[in-house]
Amino acid sequence: MMTLYSFGTEFRIRCAADYKSVFDGALFKVHQPHFLFLAKLTEQPNSRLGIVVAKKKVRRAHERNRVKRLARESFRLHQAQFNADIDIVVMPKVGIDTISNQELHQQLDFAWQKLQRLAKKHSKVATTALQN
Repeated sequence: MMTLYSFGTEFRIRCAADYKSVFDGALFKVHQPHFLFLAKLTEQPNSRLGIVVAKKKVRRAHERNRVKRLARESFRLHQAQFNADIDIVVMPKVGIDTISNQELHQQLDFAWQKLQRLAKKHSKVATTALQN
């Protein structure tokens, strides 16, 4: 069976309340040299992605757009591997505009794998706690 790699609205965090819930209740934090990932388990049927690129961190608009495009593309390719439904917010750090696309992809790939492991581990803990 072929996997669809679409990135429709059901895979995006769109409203401010959803962003706030991830910021306030983040269960997982993954630090990379040029990214910070915040994530929490969700009741939504899909894992969702939100991207926050502050002008203070990345000055030029074309660099902000590049970072967002790469994050969306990487998430789209990895979303089928998530075995738990989580909301993820990606925030770039200062200096990301000097890094090549290849290095950014490597950092994103590593972060998705780490988030998958953390979510799997946390969902196992939650199910065993419910069973006891």
